[in-house]
Amino acid sequence: MAKTHEEVAPECKGILSSLGSAHEELLGRIVIEMLRAGMPVSRKSLFLKLAFLMNDTEAPSETLLYEGIFRLLLNADHTH
Repeated sequence: MAKTHEEVAPECKGILSSLGSAHEELLGRIVIEMLRAGMPVSRKSLFLKLAFLMNDTEAPSETLLYEGIFRLLLNADHTH
């Protein structure tokens, strides 16, 4: 049986509960894409991926989604 995100990383509950559904869906797609590409998934690699995606997008709505996830990851240490 597959583990839920709470079972794998209970410390992430605060971050995930702060995400809106659009942010959570986008973050999930980014993580899946990274895993399928054989890339490590860490906070640092997520920052780099988000920065790359923010730089490549021209859609303001996508930029706002990336910025929201970026801010949540930056503030993750301050939520404990």
